[in-house]
Amino acid sequence: MKRFASLAVSLAVAVIFGVWWFSPTQVLKRRTESLLATLTLDSGTGKAGRQMAAYSLNALLASQVELENPEIQEANGSFERAELESAFSWLCNQARQTRFEAGKFHSVSVSGDAAKVRLSLTGLVELPTYRPADGTYEVTFDWQKEEDGWRLSRAVWQQVP
Repeated sequence: MKRFASLAVSLAVAVIFGVWWFSPTQVLKRRTESLLATLTLDSGTGKAGRQMAAYSLNALLASQVELENPEIQEANGSFERAELESAFSWLCNQARQTRFEAGKFHSVSVSGDAAKVRLSLTGLVELPTYRPADGTYEVTFDWQKEEDGWRLSRAVWQQVP
């Protein structure tokens, strides 16, 4: 009887964990973390490793992505996936380093095939002559569910003073 009870408890814990792990909220948090990890380029990383990050970006972006960033005017507008991949590839070649680390997730809301993730993050983009991003940001990512999973469709960045 004890064996059956411990097996039932273990099975219940595994089911609860599975439901939690595959819930849209957790999937979107992991997808957001994956995006930030892809955008992070360590200073010692070689060109080949950085270019692999550019290829990884493809799986995270919708075909059209809208960007809003009051601090970097060139990064505002609606861009096709290929344009963003090209821009990120340029960044991979030019940046000394980039770093994006999630802080607190404020909210994750899902409505059908659309989702919104709000979080704080610290970001750094260090180019040879200046740092276009360096500080703490409040960010909203809009995700769109497609056949192959959640893809970023909009990003709004606001630097925290």
